[in-house]
Amino acid sequence: MIDDYRKAHKIGVRQVQTDIAAGRYPYPVALGDILSDSGYQGEVPIGEMEIDMSLIAGTRTRGRQNSFSREFMPLLEDNSEFATKWSALIDSQREEGLHESIIVYEYLQRFYVQEGNKRVSVMRYLNMPTIMANVTRVLPMPSDSKESRIYQDFLRFWRVAPIYGIVFSEEGSYERLAVFAGHDLDTIWPEDDVKTLRSVFSSFAEAFARRDGDRLDMTAGDAFLVYLKVYGYELAMCGSPTEIADRLGRIWGELRVKSNGESIAYLESPSEPARSSLISDLKGLAQRALLAKPMHIAFIYELDPTTSGWAAAHDKGRRELERASHGTVETTVYTDCKSDEAFDRAIDKAVADHCDLVVTNVPTQMPQALRAAVRYPQLKVLNCSVSLSHSAVRTFGTRTYEAKYLLGVLAASLSCNHRVGYVADAPVYGTVASINAFAIGVQTVDPHATVFLKWYASKDYDWRRELAETDVRVICARDVPDLRHPEEPWGLYLVEHDGIEVHLGEPVWDWGRYYERIVQSIRDNSWRREADMRRDKALNYWWGLSSGVMDIHVEDVVPFRQRVLVEVFKQAVQSGQMRPFAGELKSQIGIVQPAGSDRLPSNEIARMSWLNENVVGRLPEERELSDRALDEVSVSGVIPLDPVVAAHREAKR
Repeated sequence: MIDDYRKAHKIGVRQVQTDIAAGRYPYPVALGDILSDSGYQGEVPIGEMEIDMSLIAGTRTRGRQNSFSREFMPLLEDNSEFATKWSALIDSQREEGLHESIIVYEYLQRFYVQEGNKRVSVMRYLNMPTIMANVTRVLPMPSDSKESRIYQDFLRFWRVAPIYGIVFSEEGSYERLAVFAGHDLDTIWPEDDVKTLRSVFSSFAEAFARRDGDRLDMTAGDAFLVYLKVYGYELAMCGSPTEIADRLGRIWGELRVKSNGESIAYLESPSEPARSSLISDLKGLAQRALLAKPMHIAFIYELDPTTSGWAAAHDKGRRELERASHGTVETTVYTDCKSDEAFDRAIDKAVADHCDLVVTNVPTQMPQALRAAVRYPQLKVLNCSVSLSHSAVRTFGTRTYEAKYLLGVLAASLSCNHRVGYVADAPVYGTVASINAFAIGVQTVDPHATVFLKWYASKDYDWRRELAETDVRVICARDVPDLRHPEEPWGLYLVEHDGIEVHLGEPVWDWGRYYERIVQSIRDNSWRREADMRRDKALNYWWGLSSGVMDIHVEDVVPFRQRVLVEVFKQAVQSGQMRPFAGELKSQIGIVQPAGSDRLPSNEIARMSWLNENVVGRLPEERELSDRALDEVSVSGVIPLDPVVAAHREAKR
């Protein structure tokens, strides 16, 4: 009908005017123009198939390019032959459907129409989701660009699961998708699995578009991987389009944070309560009235405090919190919750018991904590980690590097041969900062000293023997004792000439005080204000020595003058006069920042992956890591993992 053409024509004219006003090219782009600049290496016939209308980006050649708006709405007048043919096509579509396939060329997962522009226009006007097309693939020129490498990954994916439209912006994403689906990129997937993925992604992409996902700095494919990570493949593949859209809505905050280049807000000191006012005083009265009802907190540990020194330290803090609260805080402990099943049982029980806050104490629990926070949005959820960017889960930790700087000062003052050892756990966020701060502390006291770096995370590796062979006798080892092997040294220790190991000191965490400050922030509404002030950011509590939640302990066996020295440096760090990562910094390969520079930004400290100039050693490679270390690195690692390995670790969780 000509009335339909007139309506479509008005839409097209408005689209052109809007594009011109915004400085955009107002007509369908021509593939010929793209290829004239970049070239191509050949064409491959793909055959006839149903393609997504949203992936049609333009025309094969310029031809009748100016007859359509960028979205293929008609622009010629309604008394033209073009309008008559367009009107006949829409009548035919309504009466019996358009059975003749259009001819398109695919280039980098976008389609360009050779024959059938008017059919595309009619189908776009009718909001039809798909159209039959005869497809020829145009192969781009070989290149080492990121875009080219991602497209090569897509071609591998296409061979096993022929689905167009799942576009990613990061390498390795197709392999991650395959692992989530229980497949790989080498073996053809069952047809039913391909159909299910195509259908679910289509519903997801439609919901993503309705929420204006194009305003985020990510593709619908990138968002889909987040969706799969949170919900798991089996659940994600179930449900109606409405249910899929609802799940997407629950993780929208996560997508906003992920697409934000500056996604993490490091809160480096506890928030102070807002200034008093009449309204806040009234709120305070109401909040104090609520104290009659205790706050319920669930502590969910991956391991048991009887076997894990780290869990034991947190559990001590939990007990101190209960004692300090005088009955206004009640806690419940769930241990050995490493598996998803055990963790989910603990969460369900905590929710049934009307829990207000959930605390998880290791970074590897973050995927489970995130899933729980999305499932139960009324829950406040904390994870003890640094620099993990999630909207629904807040992270908390300490600037441990400040304590390690002081231990470096102490180590250098006690070493008689300019040699000091450091044994790190795994190359995760925050670990390298602690190594370097220790090395800088050593260097501050003894410019000629060398720090020999070893790793607990490396498998089949005798670091004790290597340090002994290098005549290293002052060693900074694990931060907490290994309760399964209490005879092993920990903290900073000295190896005497007769082999006796003398404990010298260690970092100390006051988790009870930390939890008290968190509870206070919830009760005085600082928790909500912090989020309101930093929308679209993940909140990371990252407190240091000055907050009183951490310190170092020095044993009495350490000579008096060395203890005084450490105390002087501690006062300087607490007051801000001494900052390990301010001023000139030199790595093993050169200048990081020149003299006179301010402290490195928090994100650069947390995610540091370079080693200070006086460190002898390197970061371990993937092949050298133990199974446990691979789990940790896949969540918060500073070294790259093979995408397949990372995907398998992610899917396993």
